[in-house]
Amino acid sequence: MNTLHFTAALVAAGFASMAHAGPAADAAGAFFDRYRDQDVPAMIQLFQPEGVVEYVPFALSGPVEEIGPGSWGVLIDSFPDLSNEVSSITESADGTRAYVDVNISGTQQKDAFGVESQGRTYDLRHMFVVETDEAGKIVHLTAFWDNVDWYRQLGKTTVD
Repeated sequence: MNTLHFTAALVAAGFASMAHAGPAADAAGAFFDRYRDQDVPAMIQLFQPEGVVEYVPFALSGPVEEIGPGSWGVLIDSFPDLSNEVSSITESADGTRAYVDVNISGTQQKDAFGVESQGRTYDLRHMFVVETDEAGKIVHLTAFWDNVDWYRQLGKTTVD
C-alpha cells in the first residue's frame, strides 16, 4: 500500500493528517527532534513519570526511566551518527495518538544489542505509536521495525 492509500485508509478510519497538529502530533514531533539531537534526558521529559516504552521486535516493555537510557542511550553511544527522518505524523481525530513513519539510520561503532560492530551503516523504516494524556505528555510509546532487516544490514547472520 503506498503512502497516499495508507493515509486515505487512516482518514477513512477516523484519523486525520492535520496541518495544525494536536497534542499527540506535537509530542511525537518533539520526541523525534530531541532524538535527532541525541538528547535522552530531554526525550524522557516529554513523558509522564509513569510513561511506558514498548519495543515490539525486542519484546521489551517498561518504564521510560529504565527503557529510555537503556535503549536510546546505548543506541546513541553505539551509533554516534544516529539520526532519524520523519516521513509523516498522522494523528487520531481525538488528538491522543500519533502514528509516525520514520527512518532511523546510523553507523555502528560499538557492539550493542547482541550485534558485534563491523562498522556497518543501517537505514531502517520504523513505525511508532505515540499516546498522550490531555496535557500532551507521552504515556505510551510503541515502536515496530523489521529486526531481521536491521540485523542483516549490520552483518548479524545468527539469532541467539
